[in-house]
Amino acid sequence: MKKILSFFRSMRFGMLLLVLVMVCSLAGSLIVQQREPMDYVNRYGAEASKVILALGLDDVFSAPYFIVLMAALCINLTLCSVTRLPATRRAGALLRKQAASIPPAQALTAGQAQALCAHLRRRGYRREEADGRTLFLKNLPGFYGAFLVHLSFLLILVVGVAAVLTAEVTDEVVMPGETITLENGTRVTVDSFRIEDETGTLDYASQLTAVSADGQRQASKLVRVNEPMSFEGYKLYQQTYGTAGQLRIDRPANGSSEVVTLTEPCFLTLNGQDGLFYQALYPGYVRGEDGSVTLISSTSGAYTDPVYDVLSLSGGMTTPVLAFPGETLTIGEVSFTMLDPVSYPGLRIKRIHPAVLGALYAVFALMIAALYLCFFMVPAAVSVSPDGYAVVSPKAQTGLLLELETLLKEDT
Repeated sequence: MKKILSFFRSMRFGMLLLVLVMVCSLAGSLIVQQREPMDYVNRYGAEASKVILALGLDDVFSAPYFIVLMAALCINLTLCSVTRLPATRRAGALLRKQAASIPPAQALTAGQAQALCAHLRRRGYRREEADGRTLFLKNLPGFYGAFLVHLSFLLILVVGVAAVLTAEVTDEVVMPGETITLENGTRVTVDSFRIEDETGTLDYASQLTAVSADGQRQASKLVRVNEPMSFEGYKLYQQTYGTAGQLRIDRPANGSSEVVTLTEPCFLTLNGQDGLFYQALYPGYVRGEDGSVTLISSTSGAYTDPVYDVLSLSGGMTTPVLAFPGETLTIGEVSFTMLDPVSYPGLRIKRIHPAVLGALYAVFALMIAALYLCFFMVPAAVSVSPDGYAVVSPKAQTGLLLELETLLKEDT
């Protein structure tokens, strides 16, 4: 049992877990998450997509093995923190004991001893008396550096999980040119959206403009998958996408004209009987040698040859029609003109509770302080007695030794 406990709290096991967590996190950053299987086939190829889906790399952070790794890392950090705290608390007393008992490294004259004590006091060393020797101590809080590093890692994991579980998440479908208002009054406008870049490579990107509730702050950013926009405590992610049909409805009788966007089947009618029933929009088609048309039902890219699948209802007759952008159907006195489809983004809007966000910042501040203690506050004790002086520290104090030797030579 002791061997098992020792393994789980060992530095080697903790480093192994950290490496595995970093590898999984890197995969989650490089591979687009939570998309349809066909999207991975189009992006990475058939063979690579099989590996991605089989290993759960399409949703790494919810995968069972990632959760197990995080739990094991929490256990490791907890054991490292708890089991090493008693030894950390005794480290200062042990340093004093070593400094009081270690043989002097160099004999001192009365004048040298006085100069040495004065120099150490100027350097901020605290003076104590022990067993007939004068001890000068500095940076004893540095003993807590390693403990606080382990503790801050653990708290980052705990608070990070709390941030994920308590985050307010909403999904919004926004057409290009439209604006949505968030709970705190922030207005977000989708200036444009694209599925492919200029070279035809898949590049789901939304150009967003966010304006604060009071209008004093504004920011714009091209948001891509895994490249969110941060504004006023919110994070805006490019989550999904879609393509909607567009029709222009003209009524010559009164000279009116309007454009409607169609994201789902609907019946466009004036009298409740005659009109146009929109069924679906297909991304393309293949025309056979005999002139027949086979519709393409899915694609992860832009709609290159869109086809409208509609029904024309007039005088009790229903006629199925496959129409292309630019074509017009006239039903009664109303004309329906098929326009080019419009692609639109689905945004994921995430907001972390201010208290949790504050706790996360506090934990990062604790880690910075812990790293400072580890690297810049190395504990040291200098023992001074009539027989000489000695330096004790858990790390090499070459600089301090050279400094004291130079001081004593100058005082000789």
